[in-house]
Amino acid sequence: MSVLYLVRHGQASVHAEDYDQLSPLGEEQGRALGEYWAGSSERFDLVYLGPLRRHRQTYDAVASAYRRAGLPWPNPTPMPELDEHHGPEVITHHRTRLMAEAGLIDPAEEEDVGKTEVLRRYLTIYKLGTRQWIRDDLETPPGLEPWADFRRRVASGLDRTVNGGDTGQRIVAFTSGGATAAAVGTVLGIGDEKVLELSWRVRNAAVTEVLFSRGRLSLETFNTTPHLREKRLLTYI
Repeated sequence: MSVLYLVRHGQASVHAEDYDQLSPLGEEQGRALGEYWAGSSERFDLVYLGPLRRHRQTYDAVASAYRRAGLPWPNPTPMPELDEHHGPEVITHHRTRLMAEAGLIDPAEEEDVGKTEVLRRYLTIYKLGTRQWIRDDLETPPGLEPWADFRRRVASGLDRTVNGGDTGQRIVAFTSGGATAAAVGTVLGIGDEKVLELSWRVRNAAVTEVLFSRGRLSLETFNTTPHLREKRLLTYI
């Protein structure tokens, strides 16, 4: 029996111009995971890495902890199938419509709106819009990947992962919350609505374990964070 460990990236920079980089707290979460695994002398045979900067930075934090401990750590293999879905870009495209539908005022039209309120309004239209998007009630703009294609892509990456190694291997894949939820959805055979709900609950730097053997998959754990021992480290962005 082999094990695939799906790792969501650490907290991204939600209030910065470039979301796709770890915040200081996200870097701390990545280090905590690396130190936890290294302290337990966990060994891994293969590492797969999603294409985003926050995936790489989380990987770097874990790998650095292993190097400091003098333990071996595999070089990563790029896997574009681990990319996140395009929900945020879809929501940005339909922002005006969704704000009106939710009865909200766009923060860009108001003065002195705090960061917490900006985030609250965004999350409101994000959940509203992504539900519509996965039902095909919200158009996918040209150049962006539809939800159905995203699910097929993640399933293809999962198949490539579990069929590309030897028996008894321990494999780590650094990815995002949506891709983690989609992989779990493939393992459990659940539909789009439940996958979307799962994606909202995946914590930053959380670990999900999938057992596999000869193409057979089973979920061992979901969204575990024993390495994040302080409440302030439990985030979802």
